[in-house]
Amino acid sequence: MGTPERTPERAAAPGSAPQTPRSPQALHAPRARRIADRLSVQFRVPVEPQFEPVGRRWTLRWYDGPTVDAVRCALARLFPDGAADALAVRRDVTTRALALAAIRETRAGAMHRSVGSWGQRYHLEQLLAGQEHPDRPAGPREAAMLERLLAAATPESARGPVSPDLSRAFDLVARDGVAWLLPEHRLAGPADRDALALTPLEYLTCRYATGVHRTAWESALAVLPVRTAVAAVHGDPQPDPDAARAALALLPVLRAQLSAELDAIGERLAAAAGSPAGAPAAAAAVEPLLEPPVDALAEPLAEPLADPLTEPLTEAPAAAR
Repeated sequence: MGTPERTPERAAAPGSAPQTPRSPQALHAPRARRIADRLSVQFRVPVEPQFEPVGRRWTLRWYDGPTVDAVRCALARLFPDGAADALAVRRDVTTRALALAAIRETRAGAMHRSVGSWGQRYHLEQLLAGQEHPDRPAGPREAAMLERLLAAATPESARGPVSPDLSRAFDLVARDGVAWLLPEHRLAGPADRDALALTPLEYLTCRYATGVHRTAWESALAVLPVRTAVAAVHGDPQPDPDAARAALALLPVLRAQLSAELDAIGERLAAAAGSPAGAPAAAAAVEPLLEPPVDALAEPLAEPLADPLTEPLTEAPAAAR
């Protein structure tokens, strides 16, 4: 049998050493780096290519940031010819993202100590799989709560800075709730714009909640009903000035709620009074309430009304003195 002819690409030049095929790692390293750089620019998150010797393939890896599905869609748009199909993608979530998710899940009542730290971590990782940028707080208050939790979960070490203990963070929020993470426990004033201080209803809940309401506040920041909060201040023999100011701020809300309740009661009673069976009795009962007695309207006033334009002032206003 004859020897197969060499192809022109593999034919060696006279006097040159035989060519050694390049490994997949050396062959694809520059292109994998370019793909990772393009994704880093697009998503504004560092994406690193890592070569896996076992599978002899490249993996694009990043922390937090976009979801795996979002990166795969981006790769399909950048390389419609399927050139990036051989790349694996992997996103890892940081301790910061998991601690933030623990705060939110505690408020939702979904963090349970009975499953242990590994069970809690698995639950949170599954929850965050479809969320972009899971490490980003929703606002200044949540950011401050996250920093307090990470600081409380970081053990002291004489050898230098150490990372927060995620298991301890899970245990803290599952045991003590999240109210202790609030950065400030004072009543917010007109100049407070960062939502760090407490709203009037939050302040009264923190001040007066007991029993199940106290548990709901500490674990989920659930506030008291407006009527209950205002009644608690009213029943306090010596309310502090902030509590009084908070209750005064809630009075318009309470008044609107009571007005809506009274309107609903009136509509229901009016509907019942208009029914054929109860119309005569209801009309007879409601009529005296709708129209005042005729004698009361015809009766003259005991004293004439003072004319504010002609009656002299007994004392000048303080602003005019």
